[in-house]
Amino acid sequence: MQQFEYKTHTVPFKIGLFSKKEDLELEDIEDQLNLMGKKGWELCSQITRLKNGFSQYAVLIFKRPLPPATKKQ
Repeated sequence: MQQFEYKTHTVPFKIGLFSKKEDLELEDIEDQLNLMGKKGWELCSQITRLKNGFSQYAVLIFKRPLPPATKKQ
């Protein structure tokens, strides 16, 4: 049976007056997604974190198959 490993990546959102310099632009997010894809990671899900009715950040969940020799028990 195929086994997978998983990785998470947090993406902060810009929210008007509350935005921070370290918040990512859409092009930066796209660059990160392309980099993860080149490393064999596939985006399989995302979770949005809300606080006081505003989206704060998204957690992107990636997976990739484990090579046959390194399957974890």
